[in-house]
Amino acid sequence: MRLDELHNEFLSYLEVERNCSPSTIATYGYSFRNFLRFLSHHGLAPTLDNIDRSVARRYVVWLHSRGLKPATVALRLNSLRSFWNYLRESEYTQTDPFFRIFLRKRAGRTPSHLTLDEAERLLAAAEQQEDLFNAFRDTAVLTVMLYTGVRRNELLALTLDDLDLAGGTVRIASGKGGKSRVLPLLPPACTAVADWLELRPACEHERVFTSKWGTPLSKNGLASLLKRALGASGITKSGVTLHSLRHTFACLMLQSGCDLYSLQRMLGHSRLDTTAGYLHATAEDLRAAAAKHPLNRDESGAG
Repeated sequence: MRLDELHNEFLSYLEVERNCSPSTIATYGYSFRNFLRFLSHHGLAPTLDNIDRSVARRYVVWLHSRGLKPATVALRLNSLRSFWNYLRESEYTQTDPFFRIFLRKRAGRTPSHLTLDEAERLLAAAEQQEDLFNAFRDTAVLTVMLYTGVRRNELLALTLDDLDLAGGTVRIASGKGGKSRVLPLLPPACTAVADWLELRPACEHERVFTSKWGTPLSKNGLASLLKRALGASGITKSGVTLHSLRHTFACLMLQSGCDLYSLQRMLGHSRLDTTAGYLHATAEDLRAAAAKHPLNRDESGAG
């Protein structure tokens, strides 16, 4: 079957079934046309039967040879993985030529982020503070950030009207670029916020998070509560900042199987290749975990 016809069907699926934004659909369309140019350049007919693992590997090499940034290469590859996942789920094929096709290691430093265990320790440290006000507020703040991936400024700008605890959602009305979005707020986060609101001081403003004096929580106050929780958690990893919590959310979501375009919508990214930047961090985490395999021994026989 011709790939262009199948991909048109895939784009319709993204628009109708997944409710993806026009920009996301345009990005997937552009990535696919790039793949078609590669096939044409190598004299390969754009049919489903023609695409195997050797073609997938050659495509990655071709992308690198064109001098594209690693994040762009990751985006091109992930878009085809999503397409082939759709083809398999729709029973057009039983194979995925892009499965376990790895990318070259990206240059530069991977943004600092927490592991699942470290994230759980951070939340536990916040909750176990002796100061009741700080315990409830800090737990709510860190839980919302780790469960939604909101930016620092988005967290500080949250108002009571943005919360729908009964419906399990939170509206980000002051997103980057003036864009708003509605995020799911899972039960643990709803519970943490509801507990905090029981202690929230009566204020003239509508901001969700406040200081003990009822003023809106400031950037410095937010940084201080993270520093306090990190110190109590025993986490010694360097470079952990408020933005690291956003990286943590993204990496944990990808590790758990979240697809890239759903993550893009949750993070509020306007470009899918920005979201694709988290793919490398996730791959590094999985590689470190795989290195602990009991059969992975050095020549001395040690693990």
